Amino acid sequence: MLLTSIALADALLGWLTAHAGDALVRGSARKTLGDAQQRAFRHVIDSAIGEAVHTVANELPERRRKELAKQLRKSRAQLTGDPADYLELSHMVQAFLDSPAGVQLLSGFDVDGARLSDALTFWITDGVARDALAGGALAPLATHSQFSGLFDLSEQTLTTLGSLTGRVEETLEIVRALAERIDHTGQPSPAMAFTALVAERTRLFTGRRQLLARIDAALADPGFPSGYLLVTGEPGIGKTALVAHLVSSRGYVHHFNSRSEGITSTTAFTSMVCAQLAARYGLPQPPQGEERLGSAALSRMLALAAAQARADAPVVILLDALDEAEQPPSGGNRLYLPAVLPTHTYVIATSRELSDDFLTVSSLRRFHLSDDAPENLSDITEYVNGRLDTSADLAGRVATAGLTRDAFVTDMVACSQGNFLYVVHVLADLCDTDSDRAALINPAALPVGLRDYYRTHWRVMKDRWPAVLADKYETALRCLAVMREPVPVGAWVDFTPGDVDAQVARHVVREWRQFLNRRQSLHNNEPRYAVYHSTFVDFLRDEGPGLEPYERHVYQVERSMLLRLLRDTRS
Repeated sequence: MLLTSIALADALLGWLTAHAGDALVRGSARKTLGDAQQRAFRHVIDSAIGEAVHTVANELPERRRKELAKQLRKSRAQLTGDPADYLELSHMVQAFLDSPAGVQLLSGFDVDGARLSDALTFWITDGVARDALAGGALAPLATHSQFSGLFDLSEQTLTTLGSLTGRVEETLEIVRALAERIDHTGQPSPAMAFTALVAERTRLFTGRRQLLARIDAALADPGFPSGYLLVTGEPGIGKTALVAHLVSSRGYVHHFNSRSEGITSTTAFTSMVCAQLAARYGLPQPPQGEERLGSAALSRMLALAAAQARADAPVVILLDALDEAEQPPSGGNRLYLPAVLPTHTYVIATSRELSDDFLTVSSLRRFHLSDDAPENLSDITEYVNGRLDTSADLAGRVATAGLTRDAFVTDMVACSQGNFLYVVHVLADLCDTDSDRAALINPAALPVGLRDYYRTHWRVMKDRWPAVLADKYETALRCLAVMREPVPVGAWVDFTPGDVDAQVARHVVREWRQFLNRRQSLHNNEPRYAVYHSTFVDFLRDEGPGLEPYERHVYQVERSMLLRLLRDTRS
């Protein structure tokens, strides 16, 4: 984690002191907290109400949960006051729920008032902490002498509320956001933010001609003057590669969500897209902090950009992995995407198929990448043939196994079950010139499907681990899988239990390199690592001990660091 850098930690504390100080202690809270803070606080309260109702009333029908949340939001003023009253939050929440008005509100709902009070206190405190430490409008609260005590109270509610593991936004993201505010020098431009990912995913891009033609036809259709184009498909079928190809070939405004890299928040999406729109269309940047307040900033920027658009030159935004973006607690579209887009404005989004209604908009066209569709299998065939043409090592392995080219291609396509990620991984193993790693896959006996490939790879690799180190290697890899942010080796070790050291972590990097993304730090040249694809995380979740014990451990380390930062800031 970045907090392992003492210099950066000092810089963060200095930034908080310089920009927030002891404003609430030195002067009138109501003078310090103006309109922006009021809006930010209302946003935190509304989100917290949705989370609290979900936490304590999950057995109620959805309609009743929504009704309870609606009633609580109507009583927001009596329930929580305003930011100036925040330090009395726990007393205010409990007092209101115990009052005649609160009892009347809860009548008819099978909800325990005490647990609801605990849940509201937890989620409101958590929301304020995230906003404050991210340099948002509520930053002055983070320096108040009583804040860490209130956060400790929120921590205690975990006992009564059960497991909320992983729901607090990772301290990593908070630190990164603050670091970017401290020093903008050396930061990549928005257009360059995903350069490495785009280059990686487009390097061997193949096919998709029919889908691209259908997308182009929709963008040119007079009967479809604006709206959303949603491309769905199973994980690993190539949705991210498609978006990367469109970025590379068309230069569209873009954003890539990634659960494994911690890029899932509405703020990250809105700030990235607004910055690209501003640069492309010569628009003023949104005021600092406005991107945190839902879709208002994005809608305003889209309207300004659309004023310059034409039917033959529309505004197009690419949005990858919408399913991996955070869900709004009170319903609505993920990333608070607007229901209606201006004329000549389009969002092309990708997602795995989901059962929830995660995109409710006025104009939508769907395109599905089916794993058994002839055009998908044809694209995979073209990809395998292309790799055989360009890799003498691969062709040699196939010939040594006694297979003809046609027989190998046929087997690969059949065993892939239409999944591009399977083909990428298997061919990478077969092309590996390392004699030990080449034994991972037998060209004449391919695993069937991505899950079977992971299982085969996992079994062979574990057999190769020295018995005395096997537990350490597995612990290190599983901990990395639950970190939702690329981390340097030092931070990775800090978050890992037991006696895992840097040498073990580096060995895991060498042995599992194809399953890991490598990113360079923006602040130094130190490499950071994250799991390459969510399908591998899903496999580890179902295999052996799963990931829950490691999630709990990482979560507790993160909370301890966050509390320590708050206490250090206070002192």
